[in-house]
Amino acid sequence: MKKRTLALILFVAFALMLPVSTIAQTPKFLPLSDVRPGMKGIGRTVFQGTAIEEFQVEVLGVLKNYGPKQDMVLARLSGGPLEKTGVIQGMSGSPVYIDGRLVGAVAFAFPYATQSVAGIQPIEQMTGVLDQLPAPTIPRSVPVAASLPSESPAAFVYGIVEKLRS
Repeated sequence: MKKRTLALILFVAFALMLPVSTIAQTPKFLPLSDVRPGMKGIGRTVFQGTAIEEFQVEVLGVLKNYGPKQDMVLARLSGGPLEKTGVIQGMSGSPVYIDGRLVGAVAFAFPYATQSVAGIQPIEQMTGVLDQLPAPTIPRSVPVAASLPSESPAAFVYGIVEKLRS
């Protein structure tokens, strides 16, 4: 209970530091079913130092069943040093947005590609993994008041965000 309460207090404190307009404009997720070849967007990463820079993203297609029950968005990246270097190590996890909505994060590179082509792990699949985790078991020695939440971590965070938007 103490860890959950502390996490909630830290999350709310961080959220209160954001301007109200930022919370109201928080981008939603772009469903994988809406992603089409030719769509353009932006990604954000750090190429050097600590400055966050944007790069351009053009969707080439969606590869179904790239991995077990996993799809991947295939995209061409451009801008910044990508023209000379291609997708570089350290870009994994860089968020990708289309129309201000989060699509996913850079996850794969193709080192021998002649263009900067990357695989983007869809955010739908990332958050879906949280919902697939088994329900936590509570040892008998732990008091009932200290039990873990009955909802998934993703649902818990979404609930807090929705309460802040109201």
